[in-house]
Amino acid sequence: MVSVESVISAEKNLKSLSRKILIVLPILFALGLVVFASLRSFNSSPYSYSRIYSMNTIIDIKVWGKERNAAVKEITDEINHLNALFDDFSAQSDVGKINVNAGVKEVQVSSDTISVLKEAQQMYKMTNSNFNVCIAPISNLWGFKGGNYRVPTAVEIQNTLKLTDINDLKIAGNNVYLGKKGEAVDLGGIAKGYALDKIMAIIKQQDVNDALINMGGNILTYSTDSQKIWKVGIKDPRGGGVIGTLSISGNKFIATSGDYERFFIDNGVRYCHIFDPLTGKPANKIVSITVISDKGYVSDVLSTAFFVAGKTQAFEIAAKLGVSIIGFDESIVPFYSDGLTELLQLEKR
Repeated sequence: MVSVESVISAEKNLKSLSRKILIVLPILFALGLVVFASLRSFNSSPYSYSRIYSMNTIIDIKVWGKERNAAVKEITDEINHLNALFDDFSAQSDVGKINVNAGVKEVQVSSDTISVLKEAQQMYKMTNSNFNVCIAPISNLWGFKGGNYRVPTAVEIQNTLKLTDINDLKIAGNNVYLGKKGEAVDLGGIAKGYALDKIMAIIKQQDVNDALINMGGNILTYSTDSQKIWKVGIKDPRGGGVIGTLSISGNKFIATSGDYERFFIDNGVRYCHIFDPLTGKPANKIVSITVISDKGYVSDVLSTAFFVAGKTQAFEIAAKLGVSIIGFDESIVPFYSDGLTELLQLEKR
């Protein structure tokens, strides 16, 4: 019998913001001094701030600069636009239409949906198949979509894996077709990162000095000040606080995947919502990993893929793709890229 010991949903996150994966505090280096300040007051110039619920998560938007109000509005509109396209709970979304018509007919979708699906196909190859947007039937089998959590039988898993072949995802122009009835796509591991890439483009087109976007743990940092450092706190995967901090400069995207946000426990075994596409079972090689990249969709995808792949493959692929990582194994022992040595401060345990 399954006992749901801790399943953190987006709705619960609304009431308990301390459960967020990443905590971001800005630090401004000026006149040779390190000036610490709160998120609300680190910059003396006016800012615009908005908190919305979209893409199944809480999103904090904060922008400084002359065109800050226009930027926040455009960012909000873009997020809601993409949510309407990618929402797999809505039969009217592009993703909903693709899934409903799997094995039946191709459907015409937006250019954004085509772009994100093509990026997903590319990342499937670049991650040694550790990231697969066609994993949705497996996630549904384990009950993560509807909340009816259970451990399926080996036969059920093997039969459902037959519905997760990404090669059945066909794209021709603006038409998409899934080859078998019962197949489905889930953009949960790439949609936020893709959205942050679109947001970065908006920010760069506006007269904006600084921006910080926290999309449910996927972070975008932007500044026209080369001396600005964003200090990013990494959540303790087995505790309630911060286990370490990263000092990030420049315009970056940071994403974290862990086994502590959505999971259930059955007979003392923790089963999280991130699945190994090869086995159809929840990944369990590590407990948390953070990826820092120059592309939003890359950091988003790789945090999922590296969580599945584990430490060794994560280092290999990270080096090949030029991204930085910090992760924690099941004993909460950290591992991280050499380039982060001077930028990372870990709490003593």
